[in-house]
Amino acid sequence: MGDRGKPGGAEVLLASQVWPAALVPAGVLGLLVGTSVWLLRGVPLFPVGFLLGVVVLAWFQRGDALLADETGLLLRHRGRVTRPYRWHEIHQAGLARPWFAQAALAIYPHGGPWDVPGPNSAVLVGRIWMLGRPNRETRERVYAILRSRGVAIDEKPVGRFGRLG
Repeated sequence: MGDRGKPGGAEVLLASQVWPAALVPAGVLGLLVGTSVWLLRGVPLFPVGFLLGVVVLAWFQRGDALLADETGLLLRHRGRVTRPYRWHEIHQAGLARPWFAQAALAIYPHGGPWDVPGPNSAVLVGRIWMLGRPNRETRERVYAILRSRGVAIDEKPVGRFGRLG
């Protein structure tokens, strides 16, 4: 399986966008440094170090993606491709927004009523950087791929930042 492109004929469900991941914190970092030098005649080290760490982390995660092939889901994270779930293990799935500028696939795997994760408790797979909500075409494409693999769709999963639909 390759680092870039479609490993083994997999389709891309969600892919990180570099501009919200690295450029937004970099802009805030530049604004903070410029303002502090102009007003305070110095640079506050903790906020600058924190924002610089966010920029570096986001830069290394810029190629992250959630992929789907005939066997199940594939997760590309920092150049490594792993398989978190196979299609027969997934009961239901839907798109979610776990945090600001992020999107993920909420997976409800098969299992008993008390299993965590299970049919009553989702696990978030493939958190990617995406400013704003996935557009209608992206949602329809993801849901069509999931339906074609026999996965029930949760049209309105709720994340910390509200519903997607």
